[in-house]
Amino acid sequence: MKSVQGAAQLSSMALMADWTLDSVTEATSTKPYQLIWVTDDEQSIVRFIDDFMIEVPYVYIESETPEYIVRAIQEFVDVYSQDEIRKLADSATTAEQLHLAVRLMALIAPPEFDPAFFEFFRKCLTFRDPTVQRKAILAIGYVGWKELFPVLEQLAKGDPDAEVRDVARIALEGFAKYGSSN
Repeated sequence: MKSVQGAAQLSSMALMADWTLDSVTEATSTKPYQLIWVTDDEQSIVRFIDDFMIEVPYVYIESETPEYIVRAIQEFVDVYSQDEIRKLADSATTAEQLHLAVRLMALIAPPEFDPAFFEFFRKCLTFRDPTVQRKAILAIGYVGWKELFPVLEQLAKGDPDAEVRDVARIALEGFAKYGSSN
């Protein structure tokens, strides 16, 4: 979603589509704010997540036919398309542009290793601005590819920025504890 106002747009759409608001989860220090709907046919679950870790509100769809729900949402809510996200990533050259692009790319990255996404994440992890590196480390926590571990290990051992080293170390510890996606 392009803004937090997307929650209000999505709520209005859900009401018109006769979806049932199943639950609301208030944000805590470890859990993001969530609105969860069940579609009128009770075949799909739609989650609005205002995720403070990745700093991007997004929708997660559990459905046998997610394309139908995606099209419906795109009609009512101002969302990024996957093509828009890839174009943002391809054209990003400044720290500010990379901050947004890396967070969005993490949300659309496939579960299995993808060389093009990998190169983009590596570019962000090794970018000259430590804030981009830190955002990239947090973002790849959503991806979890073991192919990114060597880059994280290099950052944890030798990045000039102490906070980058710490965040990389914490990410590696998290992957060791909880595993990777592939």
